Amino acid sequence: MNYQKYSEYLKGFALSLALLGLAACSDSGGDAETTDPAVVAEEEAAAAAEAQQLSAAAGGVGVWGDIVYGDPDAPVEIIEYASLTCPHCARFAADIFPKIQAEYIDTGKVKFIYRNYVMNPYDMTASVAARCKNTDVAKRLMKVYFDRQSAWIGAEDRVDALAGLARRAGGISRTQFDRCIANREMQQHLAKMTQDGAARYKVNATPTLLVDGSKVNATNDWNAVKAAIEAELN
Repeated sequence: MNYQKYSEYLKGFALSLALLGLAACSDSGGDAETTDPAVVAEEEAAAAAEAQQLSAAAGGVGVWGDIVYGDPDAPVEIIEYASLTCPHCARFAADIFPKIQAEYIDTGKVKFIYRNYVMNPYDMTASVAARCKNTDVAKRLMKVYFDRQSAWIGAEDRVDALAGLARRAGGISRTQFDRCIANREMQQHLAKMTQDGAARYKVNATPTLLVDGSKVNATNDWNAVKAAIEAELN
């Protein structure tokens, strides 16, 4: 990629990222706590309405707002805040999420929401690229970006590596990729998603997992995650 062009692209969201109290990549989600459900519900509704407006303004192009897995009316809601450059998030995606999906999402017990928590410019690039097309492609690309995290982060040209994965796994041409990652509205949207996570849920580590609003410690410990889910189901 033209690095002068990429440098200009980065300026579009650098200030937004600098203003955020960014989390660390860590196995622990921090101290367990519960936020006020009424306050959160009101803020979540406002965020969902904003995402719908942004999607409409973009002509339905791109994936705005939450990326949802499972039945929207499932009895338990899990929210994950994650960074595509965080190795602990990649471990969660490989080891823990498939178990949640098989045992709880696919059985209609859990609605799982993925939200970006952007940590750095390459995380922003990957996050925006993953949301370039539709929800199915976004889910596929996020999985690939997590699975191949060490390879693309270790590449001589990370942007080219991300673009190659987007082409092979998502059918996104290089022209489409470059146009997507330059989308200032999406960059700002994901920066705000990050900021909202810190403000609403005190996100201070990635991945952060919230089961019906309560933080789960040791997010990469299946027994801890399973216990938190079962406590809400019972």
